[in-house]
Amino acid sequence: MILADPGTGNTILMNEPVHDGPFFCAKAMKVGIQGVRGAFHEEAALRWFGEGVEPCPAHDFPDLVRGLAEGTFDRAVMAVENTLSGTILPNFRLLAERDIFIIGEVRMPVKQNLGALPGVRLDDLEEVRSHYMALNQCRGYFRRHPGIRLVNETDTALVAQQIADHRWNHIGCVASMRAMELYGLECLAEDIADDPSNLTRFMVLTPHRSEVLPETGDLATITLILPHKWGSLNGALSCLMDHGISLSKVESMVIPGRPYEYEFVMDLEAPETERLHAGIAALREHADRLVTLGLYGRDRTCDA
Repeated sequence: MILADPGTGNTILMNEPVHDGPFFCAKAMKVGIQGVRGAFHEEAALRWFGEGVEPCPAHDFPDLVRGLAEGTFDRAVMAVENTLSGTILPNFRLLAERDIFIIGEVRMPVKQNLGALPGVRLDDLEEVRSHYMALNQCRGYFRRHPGIRLVNETDTALVAQQIADHRWNHIGCVASMRAMELYGLECLAEDIADDPSNLTRFMVLTPHRSEVLPETGDLATITLILPHKWGSLNGALSCLMDHGISLSKVESMVIPGRPYEYEFVMDLEAPETERLHAGIAALREHADRLVTLGLYGRDRTCDA
């Protein structure tokens, strides 16, 4: 099937990814990822879009969203939540501030592994570097090795690349097996996360509002600011209940310059898209500000 990209007019060909719906440009769609080759973001991008795309690295999450908004990337994939480390709340604010929209999600099993240069032993390591979310997922393992200093970095795979480039024989990394294979590292310990059911949730992003609101969407992500008065949250929750909408996620973010006032991030679920539309419209009447970040299909590939 041939379509036209709503932003550029480029020819679009339907791909055969794990999930229905996404597509890639005939000239290879550029998909922004946080990190370098071998990052979990790259794996999530390939799971969604298939092999016919060009994963393009971004240094950090603000850089990723900026690149998508300014046209450096055609689409992007961004982690927002992990079942061990929790939610990356600032990422939701980045989306709302830049008018970036969610068109899908990838819920992906993540296996964290300890790697180093070939020949390096665990006892040789003085420090281990990785993205802070990856290190947080492995706290139990490193409590059993208190002599190793943990250092936060911007990306799991980037550290693997740096170890290989600089031949650091006293530094290890927590990264994917793919990253270790790409950069010639040796795995010292496999699957070291505190829980083997470790999952990371990635959002599939577009700068084009026209791609939001699919007819079959059963999950909406919104940000919500309510009046700072007694009973406003109860009223919002009652509105959702009246429309038969399940609140599957709610978290709060501080609002800069407004002490003790909060912005909520919510995932709303309903079996029919029309019910979500109606519920969000009604909820807007209770809100000082409501931003619909996306309406899309839930990824159920990892559901029990």
